[in-house]
Amino acid sequence: MNELIGSAVFWVLSLLIIGTALGVVMSKNLVHSALLLTACFIGVGMLYITLEADFLGAVEFMTYSGGVAVLIVMGVMLTHKGEGIPSNPFNGRELLAAALAVIFAAVMGLVLNFVQLPASDGFSSADTVGDLADMMLNTYILPFEIAAVLLLAALLGAIILAKGDGEA
Repeated sequence: MNELIGSAVFWVLSLLIIGTALGVVMSKNLVHSALLLTACFIGVGMLYITLEADFLGAVEFMTYSGGVAVLIVMGVMLTHKGEGIPSNPFNGRELLAAALAVIFAAVMGLVLNFVQLPASDGFSSADTVGDLADMMLNTYILPFEIAAVLLLAALLGAIILAKGDGEA
């Protein structure tokens, strides 16, 4: 019975994610697209939680749903001009997009059919956050710190480029 409930939750979340992702692409209103993107991020976070990836679920909620999506919504709402031409107009390439989607689905189906995936031993850690923290702060501390310095350098470079020449 537990497996049946888990499968039902997975399929409901999958339909929610696919539906909101299609809504992002198909909506002609940019504000609606941004709100649907937030709903899609929340669905993905819930899917991570159901797959017992607590850390990834928390990061998905905080980073994407809480930060990026809210920033997008606020930016769109502050710069939205009100009435006028649609902010997300269609470009008339729906047939090409549908054909490419079908080709992509066929290729992915062939890959899944012919590639042998390694069997899992079923290992699942009870403390995923603790294990990740141990790996990041003990085993992989040097690559973690190098990534932090590179991100800081990129942030400083973006600030310098955004500031312009004549500004203080």
